[in-house]
Amino acid sequence: MPDDNLPPDPDALAKWEKLPQNKPSKQALPPLTGGARWMWWALALLAGLALIALLQGRIG
Repeated sequence: MPDDNLPPDPDALAKWEKLPQNKPSKQALPPLTGGARWMWWALALLAGLALIALLQGRIG
């Protein structure tokens, strides 16, 4: 099991601080709702199918 209390490596820290630390652009960030937009339709379809299945079970 690795030791979680290892001291930081000063050489690696110095190299990290030399890297550009600017804020990512909007194009670099992943879409928050663009990828999940289809999920609302899938959930609505699933809810509709569940409702139809419940109605078929009660009627039949």
